[in-house]
Amino acid sequence: MPYGLHGQAHRAAIGTLAWVMASAALGIAGDDAPRQWQGALDLRRAVRIKSEHVAVDRRELEAAGVEPGAFTPPKRVKGSPAVYPESAARAGAQGLVRLECLIKDSGKVEACRITQTVRPAIDQAAEEAIRHWKYEPARVKEAPTSIVAEFVMIFSLR
Repeated sequence: MPYGLHGQAHRAAIGTLAWVMASAALGIAGDDAPRQWQGALDLRRAVRIKSEHVAVDRRELEAAGVEPGAFTPPKRVKGSPAVYPESAARAGAQGLVRLECLIKDSGKVEACRITQTVRPAIDQAAEEAIRHWKYEPARVKEAPTSIVAEFVMIFSLR
């Protein structure tokens, strides 16, 4: 194999290719997607969660290969709002934090990734709150299903 990869390098390349192919099938590109997302339905464009409100875009569900009539969105059953960091409030920091998180078929939230930031303390407060929320999981054809959804949290001084 004068022009190819040999031994461990070849096996590593195959492993990387398998990860990229699995991510592409899920609709998640690149190595920056958390590994825990593998096997979950990528519904980041279809399911947006803001506090207790869950918005579902039927067209995006269909684009993700999910029949809208067979989909039941997740429902939050436990969790408190984020605590506004005192340092951020003193600095007058406010804004919208967007996160993409895995809601497991058990209802547990994990593997969050922040996609729109405000300030590190606020971003951390948003992620911390969301990770403690518990859901009745999303369902596809009545079966509990792990999904990746978008979460939106607004921090506003009044």
